[in-house]
Amino acid sequence: MRDKVQAFNEANAQLLIVDPHESWSAKRFLKDVGLRSGDLGYPLLQDPTQTVSAAYGVAMQMRIHTEISNRPAAFVIDRDGVIRYERRAKTFADRPSATDLLNEVAKLTP
Repeated sequence: MRDKVQAFNEANAQLLIVDPHESWSAKRFLKDVGLRSGDLGYPLLQDPTQTVSAAYGVAMQMRIHTEISNRPAAFVIDRDGVIRYERRAKTFADRPSATDLLNEVAKLTP
């Protein structure tokens, strides 16, 4: 996603990532891959209480290694708050590409 931030901006779309962990966990992960949250180019929102995840029906639905975790998912939501595209993963790696999401965003413009 980081490589396509400019394309999302040009499409007048706001990219948000919701992480179901405490902020220290996300910071550690980013550090492990050589990044800081400011390097992403989009907000990384923490959801340790699973509130947002539960609202979108993806909280605690997948076993990953030995833990139960949230199912990875992607949503395109229009300006009125209506979900226009959703993809709930069947496996941990089952995620749409940035190009897939940009194609869905393009469908929203008349």
